[in-house]
Amino acid sequence: MTHDEKLVTAQTALISGDTAQAEELYQDVLRGDSGNLHALDGLGVLRCQNGRPAEGIEYFLEALHQLGQSASDHSNHSEIAKSQAILQFHLGLAYRASGHHKEAVKAFCESRKLEPNNPDLILNLGQLCFELDWHNDAISCFNFLTELQPENPSAWLTLGYLHTLRDNFLDAIPALTEAVRLDPSSPDACFFLAESLRKEERYEESIPYYQRMFSVGTEWPQAVHGCAQSLLALGDLENGWDAMEFRLAATFGTWERHLLPNWNGNANGEKEEKEEKTVLAYSEEGIAAEIMFASCLPDLINNVGHCVIECESSLHSLFRRSFPRATVVPLTPETVDPNTNCWGLSLDEQIAFGSLPRYFRRQKEDFPIRKAYLVPDRERISQWSNRLSEIGGVARIGVLWQGSWTAETERQTALPMFELRNLMLRHQADAAWICLQHGSKQKEIEQYRRNVSLQVHLYPEAFQYDLDEMAALIAALDLVVTPPGYVANLAGALGAKTWLVLPAKADWRWNLGSENCLWYPTFRVYRQAKGQSWTELFATIGTDLEKFLTTHRPPEESLPITLAFPEQNKQTSRIRRAA
Repeated sequence: MTHDEKLVTAQTALISGDTAQAEELYQDVLRGDSGNLHALDGLGVLRCQNGRPAEGIEYFLEALHQLGQSASDHSNHSEIAKSQAILQFHLGLAYRASGHHKEAVKAFCESRKLEPNNPDLILNLGQLCFELDWHNDAISCFNFLTELQPENPSAWLTLGYLHTLRDNFLDAIPALTEAVRLDPSSPDACFFLAESLRKEERYEESIPYYQRMFSVGTEWPQAVHGCAQSLLALGDLENGWDAMEFRLAATFGTWERHLLPNWNGNANGEKEEKEEKTVLAYSEEGIAAEIMFASCLPDLINNVGHCVIECESSLHSLFRRSFPRATVVPLTPETVDPNTNCWGLSLDEQIAFGSLPRYFRRQKEDFPIRKAYLVPDRERISQWSNRLSEIGGVARIGVLWQGSWTAETERQTALPMFELRNLMLRHQADAAWICLQHGSKQKEIEQYRRNVSLQVHLYPEAFQYDLDEMAALIAALDLVVTPPGYVANLAGALGAKTWLVLPAKADWRWNLGSENCLWYPTFRVYRQAKGQSWTELFATIGTDLEKFLTTHRPPEESLPITLAFPEQNKQTSRIRRAA
């Protein structure tokens, strides 16, 4: 066979998987022509297929060297450019396989200069940029790939997914819509489209795409979980809370803490009769959610024989005082072990905090109108009131700008520090600003204190103990201005006057189909409207603050905090049984 015939046969063998024959033929060609580009390229591909990309790189580099040497002798520059493009592409694949990512990017880019419309090259470059977290470059690649291959559903899906990683759901939605049109059976495309629509608060549009996922069962519990959030945001509490139970099957969120059957209300249908069982209520999503869903604990306590409440250790003292008819135990590392009951208690059933609303908050009317359900330490309140009185007779306003939650994006719990700073600067004479921010974010206020003489009072000791100290400080304030997070929930649970400032796309827990906050009657909600700037929203807050500061009562005239469980009110509350 001639060299050309050997190369054709070797290429056929390589494609069909006969690597031994391809190797033999390529080596035979090189024995007669040591600089043969096709043989060097073929052997490089073989080495990469056999898991030896480092050897493949040597062959590709040698081929590129030989091509450079002979380029001046060739008049067909287009053929040379085509060969260079192929070799650089293969070199990039070999570098990528060997973990040399930056060298791979360089090789891919060299190939793209010579052959800009190669879909395989664009795909690999985009994937590599994604692996390197170069999301802008990856998006650019997949944008171009959808132009080259407009009927490629995978390209549209990847482009949409990349946009979701940057919380750019407006651009993700059209890409994912196209992916679903091209491949309606793709669970990934349906799921990410539904999620993007929900996060843009297009709840009704998201639900049909979530429902497409239900046929695959528990393999996609995240779809049911997302659908639950859309239903709750639309005000469909019954179906929303029922669907929310699928979070228990997901790989995120909660877990079954102990090897106990789940409490599901009065399973026998007797709504009036109290069950004589000991039921464990356990925490699952962190302090913020724990405080919010603790508003259902009085209902649970009134409907079981005895309730054991497992809570974060920082809430132990506060919960024990607030729920005296229950046994309150702290969450410790040992309690995460389902085979361990370190308290020595006899338990019959269990329920996660996040499952309580399924039985006690199935309609808006089920949210009780009460000022508070957590009881701070009165002695500590008195101590904080005395300390704050040293500031003078101005209003005492607690403030923070970065909340904390299991929110889907940090933007759902953050306020613009610039606008908040201006608000505080305008009212330094008639308000004492108390910093409720803790951790690394507290350093931001230190910078403003130095640079613009912002007067903010810091009390680090309020964060050094359990939340009893923070609760007492909040109870001694006239007002709290806060984004979502555990401080907001704590203030609401204490019945403190609170202004909750929500970004345009808030976490689903703050919506529930209502403009008001169903969880906390003492809240006044300032929500950023779609398209509204923070400056406009804070102008409204500033106007209302001026009114508040002219009419607020001194702390000593404030209403006393009432107990969550008055002794005279022990009647059993009704359970609304989940469907």
